[in-house]
Amino acid sequence: MKKWISSTVLSFGLFCSAASYAAQPHINPQAVSKLTWQEIGLSQQQTTTLDAQQRNLSGIDSPIAAYRLPANQGTLDITISSSVEDNDHIFVPNVAVLDANFNLAATYPANTFQFHNESGLQSNRLSKALQLTPTPNQDYIYLLVYTTDEDLQGSTTVPHPAKLYAKARGNQPPAIDDLQAKHSLNGKIHIEVDGKQSAQFIGLAMPEFKAKSAVEPQAVGRNTKTEKPLTKPVEQETEQYFNNAIRNAMKNNDVNRAMNLVNEAEQLGLSSPRKTFIGLVSQK
Repeated sequence: MKKWISSTVLSFGLFCSAASYAAQPHINPQAVSKLTWQEIGLSQQQTTTLDAQQRNLSGIDSPIAAYRLPANQGTLDITISSSVEDNDHIFVPNVAVLDANFNLAATYPANTFQFHNESGLQSNRLSKALQLTPTPNQDYIYLLVYTTDEDLQGSTTVPHPAKLYAKARGNQPPAIDDLQAKHSLNGKIHIEVDGKQSAQFIGLAMPEFKAKSAVEPQAVGRNTKTEKPLTKPVEQETEQYFNNAIRNAMKNNDVNRAMNLVNEAEQLGLSSPRKTFIGLVSQK
């Protein structure tokens, strides 16, 4: 499954929002400055439990997770996830990015988050990766994670665990209904922060990022049949490529990509990639 990364460049006059300003949360900088912020440094992660009783910010009728991040250490790679709880409900996240003066700098609505199936130690979740680079002369930037009344009206389809189990072992999934996780004011938000150097900057503009449509790459010029069988060295090299790619996908908890690689390998007549995949799944 693809993981979209929004790289944000925020400075004066850049990234005017194409969306209606009605979609932007109303945030009072003075009120926001009085919040209790959870501080997260580079190479750190944190999980926040939210419930319906946590309504502590006017302008956002929702529980919120409030994070303070360093703004003087280059680009921040941030992953925000909301997990499906008990296969029953999920807090659907929206994100507001604030600058050092608590001015709204960018928003990421719920439709920019993607659903990821459970893999390894990670549960079913909505997740988004961001790249934020603060402009100079800022010590901190701030993230607010919240949900909206509109988001609460829906539900998220969750693949039945029995189907995922069958697919992971190359079996036909059972004909059973998937689960529906209700959108809720209760849930858990997980945030991870890493850093790297970049020439991009975050300042005070106020863009709203919209969902992108994932376009799967298509093979060009691949024949369904080959006129000549693969020579042994080429076959071994190809198998090695697929085996390594599957290991990397599983290392990144991307089961869907690993299964796609297995299918591609088998279309080429290769058998060891499926054994590699099954062996890795059994280790989870």
